[in-house]
Amino acid sequence: MNLRIEYPACPLCAESGAALGTADCTRHPLWHEPLPRSLEWMRCTGCGHAYTHYYWSADGLKEVFAKAHSNQLAGGDADVKRTVWAPVIERTVYALGGHLAITNGERLPTWLDVGCGDGALVMTASDFGFHAIGLDARADAVARIQALGFSAQQVDFMNVLLDEKVDVISMMDVLEHIPYPARALEKANMLLRPGGLLVISLPDLTSSSWRIMDAMGTNPYWMEIEHHHNFSRGRLARLLKQWGFIIADFAIPYRYKAQMEIYAIKEEPEQGI
Repeated sequence: MNLRIEYPACPLCAESGAALGTADCTRHPLWHEPLPRSLEWMRCTGCGHAYTHYYWSADGLKEVFAKAHSNQLAGGDADVKRTVWAPVIERTVYALGGHLAITNGERLPTWLDVGCGDGALVMTASDFGFHAIGLDARADAVARIQALGFSAQQVDFMNVLLDEKVDVISMMDVLEHIPYPARALEKANMLLRPGGLLVISLPDLTSSSWRIMDAMGTNPYWMEIEHHHNFSRGRLARLLKQWGFIIADFAIPYRYKAQMEIYAIKEEPEQGI
């Protein structure tokens, strides 16, 4: 059974990569046999992006998804989770023109949360007046959200088909999991309406806290078996611009270590003369 596929080149720019280092991932809470015992990291010689030497095959993903973090499943204190996610919804509403702008239409604005995990963002977005839909690869995560009466689907984001464009797509700690992130951004561009918002959070390897963790030898992201990428803020900004997104806002949340949170608007098409 082949669990991994080798990257032939940088997954962002297709330039060659050089070895960056190796991390022991047997201490990761989701690690188990027959997953590999270490992760090899590469640095692109062209754009500088940090990525793993290999990404998971379909069989590899099944093995990784055989376990789940407790925070990837619905449950716990719902009011605490609402408080955690409310600032994200508030920034999104502001970027879309304010509460009156999003609730004054004939339909509720649609929010698609990719990799919805425990569903807390979906539930909080619903509280703000969005028609929120969660997507996740884990069947148990989706089943728990549905059992609570909220909308969720077990589906690969790249295979999503919609009848109408959506207003918001969130990828909270998701893009670093996707083998070829540019394809996900292209898909998001296809699904969002012009002027719609893409919300992304993920670790920033140029952040002060990341550099401190590296210096102290306590950085958990190098052994993160679910991640294929460690983005810098600048590299992510260039990738977003490449796929038609303009960064409108930036935040530093505290859900995980060294995180950055980016709010990017899909560019309006140019008007014909």
